[in-house]
This record gives sequence, structure tokens and C-alpha cells, in this order.
Amino acid sequence: MEQLAEAFNGSDSVTKGQLFSCEMDAGKSLFEWVDHLGQTSNEHIVFVSRLPHRRLLNQIDISKVETYWMTHRVGQAHVAPDLDELHALIHTRISNHHGLIVVEGLEWLVTLHGETTVLNYIRTLRDDLHRTQWTLILAIDPLAFNSIWLARFRREAPLMSYTHEHLEPMMELESEVLEADLVETLPVTEEGLPALVMLNRLPKNGFTKQILRKRILQWRRMGLDVSEVEPALYLGDDEGFELYASIELKVRTAVELERQIDACSEALSASELTTAKFRLRQLTGFDQIKTLIDAL
Repeated sequence: MEQLAEAFNGSDSVTKGQLFSCEMDAGKSLFEWVDHLGQTSNEHIVFVSRLPHRRLLNQIDISKVETYWMTHRVGQAHVAPDLDELHALIHTRISNHHGLIVVEGLEWLVTLHGETTVLNYIRTLRDDLHRTQWTLILAIDPLAFNSIWLARFRREAPLMSYTHEHLEPMMELESEVLEADLVETLPVTEEGLPALVMLNRLPKNGFTKQILRKRILQWRRMGLDVSEVEPALYLGDDEGFELYASIELKVRTAVELERQIDACSEALSASELTTAKFRLRQLTGFDQIKTLIDAL
């Protein structure tokens, strides 16, 4: 248990019988981390991945980790992307001994079974783990989910970050730039929308895909539709920064317009207020909203 806690940035809150989540980064750190645990931990490690075994062999010593390929193909050490079958596998393991189960591929499960069904399934897993000697980690790509579902998911599976001495902690590169920008708990508007917050601009010097990824997540937690900037994750640094800067300007305009709308909200009808705030989160209709404000 101590080794497992150290693997989670020294946290002593990683206890048996609980379910957590971690965010997959753009590299292969998750696989390196699982391999490291398999080499150093006394825990029994089970890893369910969307990668076939022939590809996992290059990243994980599968003699030290019990691995399963999540696939529709039938075969040994295969598990279908079926909630009942996956539940049966997990339930069999947690009924005996002790250890850690890591599952990646939640995005696929949500696509196949729907957000509500998967969320209910996660609640079932959480209940199953109670009073067992196992810990379950769900590795996700947060960009694949909408902000409302992600918030509900994290209530069931609190977020942990993984690291060990051979890996940098996740998001370490962003700490200086984004330390004051973290949008963990946002106030909610009267319309039930996350409030828009003005974040510091990212400097071009030191701009990386990891930093941009964090910023996209922060924007999405505010309910902003920033899909237009996501291609920057696959462009060169200069091109990526130019695209980021153009969307940054739109976001800052949206934040400022929402402040102006709130200042004169009593002069607007409920319908006008709701429509305007929805458009701002879509980063559209700025001219119409400015006209509406000027007319007051």
C-alpha cells in the first residue's frame, strides 16, 4: 500500500476499496507507470487496455502485469467492451487477494453504451470495491467528454495524478504558467451555467502541447465550445500558438461581454439573458450581444 501511495505523488489518501480516475497525457506515461508498478510493487497489477498484447509488449513487461485486451475479438486474455463482461472480470479479481486494477478505454464504453449507463456502471463498481483489498483506477482522456458529465464522473472517481521517480509528474511543466489559473470549482450563474473566468494569457515562450491541453480543459470546464482550437494540438508550436491566440481573443471577449451582461441583467428578459450567455459559451453572436448591451 505504501508503494502505491508513493506512485500517486506520495498521497496517503489512496486506500483500498476505492475507485479513482487519472488523466492520460499525450505520451505513454500511463504505460510506463503501469510497467513500473509491475516491477516494483508487491501489489497484483491488472491492466485492461485497448492496445493488443503485441503492442503492449514494447511498453509493459506482461510477465509482471496481468493484461487484457479490450476488443470485440474472441481470444485468450481478451475482454469485450461489454459492461457485464468487464464487470465479471473485475468482480472475480476483487473477490480474492489484493491489488490494483487499471482500466483505460472508458471513451469507447461511453460511445457504445451511453453516458448515463456508464456512469451507473461506475457507481456499481465503486460499491463493489467497498471493503475489498483492491484499488481501481479509470484512465480517461478528459477531452473526450463534456464538462457536465466529467464533473459527475469525478464525483464517483476522484482524480489522482500518477508518477514515479523515472517520470515527471503530470502537468509539471504547466505549474508556473497556470498555477493561478486552475479552474477546479467554478461558481454557477443563475442560469445554472459555469461562470466565465478571465485566465492569464499563455506566453509564446515555453508554449507546449501539454500547456495548451490544460488550457483547453480549463475552458471546457467553463462550458465554452473551444473545439476550434483543438487542431492546434497537432500543429507545430508556432502554428499552434497562432491558433490558440486567436481563440484566446474570442474567449476574453466572451468573458468581458458576460460581465457587461451581468451588470445590466435587470434590464434584460430571462430569455434574452439565457440566450446571450449560451451564445457566449459557443463563442458566437458577439456583435448581436454588443448591440443588445448598447441599446440598454
